[in-house]
Amino acid sequence: MLSIGLMSGTSMDGIDAALIETDGTPNLIKEIHHVAMAYEAEFKVLLKAAELAVRQCQGDLNKAERIYPETLQFFLQTHYDLNMTSVKNHLQALSAYLYQSSTMEKQICLSDVFFHSTYLHSIAVKKLLESTHCTSEQIDVIGYHGQTFYHYPEKKVSVVIGDGQYLADSFNVKVVNDFRRQDMLAGGQGAPFAPLYHHALAIRDKIIPAAIINCGGIANITLIHSIHETDLLAYDTGPGNGLIDAYIRQKTNGKEFMDRNGRYGSKGKVHEDILCLLYEKSVWKNNQNYFSKSPPKSLDINDMYLIPEIFSLAIEDACATLEAFTAMTMVDSLDLVNMPIPKTWVLAGGGWKNPVIKNALKEYLMKKIGHAEIYLADEIGWNSQALEAQIFAYLAVRSLQHMPLSLPTTTNVPQAITGGKLHVPVTAQAQD
Repeated sequence: MLSIGLMSGTSMDGIDAALIETDGTPNLIKEIHHVAMAYEAEFKVLLKAAELAVRQCQGDLNKAERIYPETLQFFLQTHYDLNMTSVKNHLQALSAYLYQSSTMEKQICLSDVFFHSTYLHSIAVKKLLESTHCTSEQIDVIGYHGQTFYHYPEKKVSVVIGDGQYLADSFNVKVVNDFRRQDMLAGGQGAPFAPLYHHALAIRDKIIPAAIINCGGIANITLIHSIHETDLLAYDTGPGNGLIDAYIRQKTNGKEFMDRNGRYGSKGKVHEDILCLLYEKSVWKNNQNYFSKSPPKSLDINDMYLIPEIFSLAIEDACATLEAFTAMTMVDSLDLVNMPIPKTWVLAGGGWKNPVIKNALKEYLMKKIGHAEIYLADEIGWNSQALEAQIFAYLAVRSLQHMPLSLPTTTNVPQAITGGKLHVPVTAQAQD
């Protein structure tokens, strides 16, 4: 099948769209093309404020809709340190952006932010089709991850927004979304969902045993020991870029969104006392220090906290310390793994564009396991930026085939389970 995958991660910086050909097994995976579409600054603000509102309401979207206007105002005041006049000006600019009107200011609704997210995903699909000279008639399925705002598997709640039916009707193509629900209803963590694709690529490219570590807002690792899916182990290790991005946004009053290319961290020094406090206080889930939990396990971006002490440091030292923390938690997570650690490591995800994190990982990993072969995903022929979108293209095909999307050793679900919600275009429904 020809399948398009769509991904917008927890960093909320844009959309990746990838086209692959696959039968849902390692026997056939052919990467065809990928496009990336960055969000405009205005939409990043709207999304981050939406995340805050949904989190405050513990995933209740009706309540979040009601409080969104005041949450957006609060977000502008606190995260960007704006006075009321500046807040009003920003609200006008955000309204003009969302509603494409320069003459009439409209109060911004959460549901309109959600719809705009889906609309932007449709634009990404159009860009991908145009760049590949494909028509929508040639596409068999779209795997649409959606935008995650709240993930609480213990309560079987995961708020991942996106209108799959709108996309299906827009392109007259089947769409699979809502990938996590069935896993969670069966008792799984609903994350991570990358492992089966990582495993398939490792089989295809004959690099087993291997460890695949993805660094996004959250970092996750897939440990692959054989061609058998039962020999997989996967889990979230802790923060990827999530804490660093949040720190930069607050420290620069929203003028910057990340420590781009490690420009700050590369000039700073790691403060060991603050590093210890980060381990003790910054990542907690269900009133338990996350680093004491055995895998498989998963995190929500909102399980991670910026401790006050980090703001006592110069920006360079704070970034260096947070970046060391990200790398160190990846490596230290291996202490909880009761199996041999592979010597081949593949680094995927946007976080590795930050050389401070990458160099720290190499240093800590060598100390932990001795010799290791460490490759960026692109160095072995994988497209690091496209990888997460490809995952959901692959999983969409597996969903159509009723094949497993998650396993006991990846999400802690009791048994291998399929998932995803299928949206059939209205035109196809009418024909049936």
